[in-house]
Amino acid sequence: MKIVIVSIFRKNFGGGEGRVAHEMADVFAERHDVTLVCPGEQTGLHVHKNGLKEFTIKSVNRDHLSVPLLSPATLRTLYNYLESFSPDVIHAHDPALLGVVLQVWAKTHRVPFVYTTHVLPTRATEFGTMDVLRLNLDFVAKPLIRRFLLNFYNNCDAVIALNQPAFNEVRAFGYQGKLSILPNGRRLSRYEARVLPTLDCTHRNLISIGQLTSRKNQSYLLEVMRHLPSSYKLRIAGSPLTPAYGALLMEQAREYGLNNVTFLGEVAHEKVAELLAESHLFLSASTMEVQSLVVIEALASGTPVAGLSNETIDELVDSRVGVPLPKSTTPETFASAVEHIFAQPASTYLASCEAARQRVQHLDWSKVMERTTTLYAQLIDEPVTRPSSNPAQAKLAAQILRFIPDEQWKETVLDLAASLPATMRHSRPVSLETRLISGMTNTGSSLLYAALKADQVIRTRPTGHVV
Repeated sequence: MKIVIVSIFRKNFGGGEGRVAHEMADVFAERHDVTLVCPGEQTGLHVHKNGLKEFTIKSVNRDHLSVPLLSPATLRTLYNYLESFSPDVIHAHDPALLGVVLQVWAKTHRVPFVYTTHVLPTRATEFGTMDVLRLNLDFVAKPLIRRFLLNFYNNCDAVIALNQPAFNEVRAFGYQGKLSILPNGRRLSRYEARVLPTLDCTHRNLISIGQLTSRKNQSYLLEVMRHLPSSYKLRIAGSPLTPAYGALLMEQAREYGLNNVTFLGEVAHEKVAELLAESHLFLSASTMEVQSLVVIEALASGTPVAGLSNETIDELVDSRVGVPLPKSTTPETFASAVEHIFAQPASTYLASCEAARQRVQHLDWSKVMERTTTLYAQLIDEPVTRPSSNPAQAKLAAQILRFIPDEQWKETVLDLAASLPATMRHSRPVSLETRLISGMTNTGSSLLYAALKADQVIRTRPTGHVV
């Protein structure tokens, strides 16, 4: 199967959403012919040792956000590559920028287009993009984003929700098309190889991993730590989405005198398994997590999880694998729940560790890939629906044929028309709204690219530079 996977993030950027797209491309390339389309330093194709084709679009970075240069020349280069690759299916993980570009191409070329929603559409502005761009435009952005997202969803051949809460959200949002539940995948063997933790030590290692944001709610965890003994050590891994929130956490820790809290900063994903192996309990206070990769990884490591209710905690965590707590739980009550975990017999704690691993067995990439490619095959095998007869087009065709005097040549022309690829004969019409969105995306992305590039030059200019 020839598959195009699309991400608006460079490798190792964009949190779980970016990581899933890049990992998925790597995994699927083991069995299929895969091209990953994503931002990069330059526009062009690179083939990796495992056979994965990576077509990068020249872009500029602002924190974790990449803005591609969607100029006419760039788009021609991309379109020419897509024509030569001739994908069976295109799978996007983001509804913006490159997602829009590839969706329009797929629609006009009758290639099935699939989108995995990593955000809850009714709360799309709460996932950090506005913070990165330093914008506070909810009163304007929410209606526009809703219109944009509905148009994007309705141009998909199938939408993938990561779990039942996300499924319900997408339906409530207004999308009535093909909708499937397919979870994020993980390479579970990387985490299952660790030795299960034991309680034969005097301290308790707690861990929280994730970008430092108000949504991840690390500030709450610092409040929790005020109510735990000093023998409980919390390590917080992750970089701040904005400098302001990072400074807030540091000041909060200093004010509370939390010498048992360590900020590790950005940690390479390859180190996550090691951090989990050294921890007795994973803490989550996130207010919203569609399907948290690091919670899955913690469970796969055999690390119990204590967390406030959100989409992931509600789906994967119960009393057998940790402690799920209501959103309204006070920090003091949360701390008491943490202490209760370690007050139980060691055998009970070990049973939680073993149950944690079992809880996520269905999320191994091999199983997720099988289910995903089954969906692809269904979409590819769906019969092509011919467009309804258009009287104006039929009249034009008759007039053209009238100018061909030889009946044999008329038959030849008709035969040639019938032999054209279905993508050319029956390309799906693209609505005016979609074309406007696509045009605005390309223009806006190019303008933002230029602005960020200019800002980047100014920031890197040596002090005292004379113009």
